[in-house]
Amino acid sequence: MIPITTILYSFYQSSGEVVKEEIQRSNQEALHQIAIHMNDLAERMLKASNLIMNDPDFNQFLDAGTDWNTNYQDLRRYNIVQQRLSNVRDILLDSGAVIAVIDGRGFVHTTLSEPNDQGKQAQLLKQLEAESWLEETKVQHGWPVWKYPYEGAIQKLAGGNESYFTLSRCIQGNPNEAANVLFIGIPSSVFLPIKKQPWHTEHSSFMLLNEQNQLVGGETPLTLEETDDLIKQVILKQRVGAAESEISIRDYAISVEQFPRLGWKLVQFTPQTELWNQLGGIRNQSVLWLFGWFLLFTVVFIYFMIRLTKPLKQLVSSMNRLGSGDFHSYVTIEGKDEFTILGNHFNHMLDRLQQLIMNLSEEQKRKEEAKLQTLQAQINPHFLFNTLNSIKWMAMLSGAKHVSQMITKLGKLLQYTMKVGEEFVTLEDEITHLESYLDLQKIRFNDNILIQFDIPTELKHYSVLKFILQPIVENSIIHGQKMPLNIEICASLEGDSLLIKVKDNGHGISEERLEELRTQLSQDHARYSGIGIYNVNERIKMHFSRAYGIEMKSLHGEGTVVTVKLPLQSVQAANSVQGRVDKETSRND
Repeated sequence: MIPITTILYSFYQSSGEVVKEEIQRSNQEALHQIAIHMNDLAERMLKASNLIMNDPDFNQFLDAGTDWNTNYQDLRRYNIVQQRLSNVRDILLDSGAVIAVIDGRGFVHTTLSEPNDQGKQAQLLKQLEAESWLEETKVQHGWPVWKYPYEGAIQKLAGGNESYFTLSRCIQGNPNEAANVLFIGIPSSVFLPIKKQPWHTEHSSFMLLNEQNQLVGGETPLTLEETDDLIKQVILKQRVGAAESEISIRDYAISVEQFPRLGWKLVQFTPQTELWNQLGGIRNQSVLWLFGWFLLFTVVFIYFMIRLTKPLKQLVSSMNRLGSGDFHSYVTIEGKDEFTILGNHFNHMLDRLQQLIMNLSEEQKRKEEAKLQTLQAQINPHFLFNTLNSIKWMAMLSGAKHVSQMITKLGKLLQYTMKVGEEFVTLEDEITHLESYLDLQKIRFNDNILIQFDIPTELKHYSVLKFILQPIVENSIIHGQKMPLNIEICASLEGDSLLIKVKDNGHGISEERLEELRTQLSQDHARYSGIGIYNVNERIKMHFSRAYGIEMKSLHGEGTVVTVKLPLQSVQAANSVQGRVDKETSRND
């Protein structure tokens, strides 16, 4: 309550300047719209003068004879000119506008009811020649001359009581000939509609400065000295690029707007006392509304604080129990707000944690079972290896060298199998083991198995899991069902992964069977007996992650491609990581 009360009091004190600036900004915006209107009107006047000056019928009329009272062709041209002047006025300008052409031959053509007899025409022309703007226009040789306010012969001819904003241009700019001058006048109420604005009061006033910053119209409440000082400030701020709205003299707020077409400036004076009178009621009403809304929102705030802190406390309590090891510390939150979503995510996280713990437990159990199976299987290879050595020597003594070679190859396979302590070997060792296996298969199938290796030398020292290639090649031999059978083994790098592809030209696998095999390969924690292709896939995923493993592609009748994806690492690093994992497992057990 104390901070809000302080803020309200501070607002009451400072809101005066804020509202004052807002009112000034509104006045400035309204003045800006007037300046846009005045600039647009000047653009239309200039466009109207261009249309008249470039009209071929109009120029032909000025060059033709003057006897339109008796000559039909001249009368026709005269009527066309009068109609063109009226059309330009009605289309581009206000209906109260006046367009006049001072003919160098001694005539004045206007959109008004002009005098017809020669005497009155001469008198009107004499009055116009006595006005200063006409000589200024002739000197400019076709450049526009702007003037405000205009109160002369044409204004009197129009019968109006208000002055005009005018544009005059010399149609024929040769000083040695009688010049034709175009005159366009707009009533002040149309050009400068200040009194129609909502901010205009009897105390506000304005003045108009031309491009030389000379006072050309309006009225100012300032003295001559103050007006000169104001003009100097406007010129100075225009040079340095500051906002003219910052100008203030005496008790007046001053706004300045410029219209680009003329380079003129419109200056508005608004008494500060008027601004403060407008401010008083607005400020008091704003403070009352703020205080009422403050009381309402205080009650709403307290309600929501109580409602929101309760589920937060429940959530914090459940998190504390989770930190203590209670994985069943579910939180119960009712409703449909953000805390309900947060509670649901927390409960989902608990379910995921329990599932991960179960998965880790099952994975550890499978690893222990695999180790046990390996230790149990170690007995048979040792016995078989010793027996084969005895048979080999008996075959050699008997002269059966072919049988001895087969037993030697088989002995190397068993010797490679008995290296239990090494889970990872180099790709080169795995290829050597595979070559021994293939030598036996070539003898078995009468050399109808052709093998090709495409293993870059720089990849041979990277590590792979033992026994990952022999089951895949064996699968190709058994299920290829085609002789001779071509098998190609190649290795390559893909980012940070080692890819080994085994291709054969066998009969391939049907789409239904291939989809079934892919489904089995993608199953989590599937159990397979032996050391088949499924077991290889499971071993890879168990050691590395689900991102690695085996992918199968086949076209029925064309062959099968099996791709093994492994992480790129050396044998020393792989065995070092495996040793740390085994030690950690033993410590946990």
